[in-house]
Amino acid sequence: MIYLAWDSDFFNKKIGRIDITDDYTFLVENLEKAFQQQYDLIYVFGNKSTDIPSKILEKFNGKLVDRKITYTAQIEDLRTKTITKIKEFDQKDGLLLYDLAYLSGTHSRFKLDEGLGIENFKRLYREWIDKSVNHQIAEKVFAYEDDERIKAMVTLGVKENTTTIGLIAVDETLQGKGVGMSLIDACVQYCKIEGLISLDVPTQLDNIQACKFYEKCGFTEKSVQNIYHFWA
Repeated sequence: MIYLAWDSDFFNKKIGRIDITDDYTFLVENLEKAFQQQYDLIYVFGNKSTDIPSKILEKFNGKLVDRKITYTAQIEDLRTKTITKIKEFDQKDGLLLYDLAYLSGTHSRFKLDEGLGIENFKRLYREWIDKSVNHQIAEKVFAYEDDERIKAMVTLGVKENTTTIGLIAVDETLQGKGVGMSLIDACVQYCKIEGLISLDVPTQLDNIQACKFYEKCGFTEKSVQNIYHFWA
């Protein structure tokens, strides 16, 4: 079990993480230990086949909150193109992107878990945006503007040799009009310029629209994690 200092400080709760395969005896032992140590919340990360028995969920107040899928693609294999004009977001204040950030987190476990509260979800995504536009966790932020309003955006992070899309959102009135494809293509063009060879993007399996979109672009499944929250 790992104590998560950042999460604990941010949510003002004692939060830990347990990684499991299918050894549920190990899980039960660690959950019992965690709650004896006064943890408020435990994230449990499993693989694609992890299916924690209902009796364990009931006993420890647990719930499946996310089936996170990470897609990947070689840059040269992506089928993207620029359909609408995308520009780099170069402002230091992320205020204009907050509503899009909330939209990008519609299927997030931090929103779906009511125990964390909607205000904490919004606060988390505002911080994600702020750190992105200040290039603390993102190399680039690209945006689409319509009627003098930013209606789509994507954040792109580069860590070692891994390039990852962090947040991506398109205003609901513009979905299906090529804006999302153009955002991805902006990331692709940046990767080509920088000599980056692959691109990852995480989403949720329950977000069927997003999964279909990424597969259309040429992404394939890299990994799936089942994530549970257990509350004391």
